[in-house]
Amino acid sequence: MSLPSLMLRLGLLFGAVSAWAGPGKQTLDLECDYLPKICNQKEDATPGLMIEIGSEAIRRAGYVPNVKIRPWVRAMREVLASPDALIIYFARTPEREPLFNWIVVTNTTDFRFFTRNGAEPCNTLQQAINRGLIGVRSGSSIRSWLTQQGVSASTLVEGQLPEMAKMLNAGRIGSFLGASITFNQTYQVQHGNLPTEGAVVYSSQSWLASGPRFSPAIAARLAKAINDMKQDGFYEQTMRKYMR
Repeated sequence: MSLPSLMLRLGLLFGAVSAWAGPGKQTLDLECDYLPKICNQKEDATPGLMIEIGSEAIRRAGYVPNVKIRPWVRAMREVLASPDALIIYFARTPEREPLFNWIVVTNTTDFRFFTRNGAEPCNTLQQAINRGLIGVRSGSSIRSWLTQQGVSASTLVEGQLPEMAKMLNAGRIGSFLGASITFNQTYQVQHGNLPTEGAVVYSSQSWLASGPRFSPAIAARLAKAINDMKQDGFYEQTMRKYMR
């Protein structure tokens, strides 16, 4: 084979590799639904708590993070089909259990009922049922928990956080079940004050997960990176940044 032909073939080979791996490192997609302070949009001032943690874990494992903010349904579909994608801040529900590879726990989220500013707090599920319609964020695993507790689907209203904040303030839903870190900011931006928070009624572990085609070896490196971050102070520092 002539030198020019060899160089051409090598050039094509390395071009294909670079399209896959980037400049010397493999790129891993990190996917999450948009959740204020947790998984922010690219134009926001900060990436969000879980995006910072997931991206750092990917870098420590020796790869390059590529963040994609997607609705949960689309993110799940993409991650299941890809050998190079991860989903973060992801609840491990019975429906999802057999579909995904569960790499490592990232955090625990406390859920509580919110009522509009000035209203009485809603501290139990029965109190929320007595108030009427219950709002939940679209795609949230909390809907599954509510139905497991015997709550009728006809009493649940789903929507994105801004819509839920508007409906709660207007009295169109009696309560909203969600997490303080995401819902308080959304409500305050709209109405200038905070909603009334009830007691924690449910806690759920969130995970970093992948589809079945993802490399077990890479998954192990990511799990080690996350656990190392919990030990060396990165987790605590990042949590303080977003929780204040």
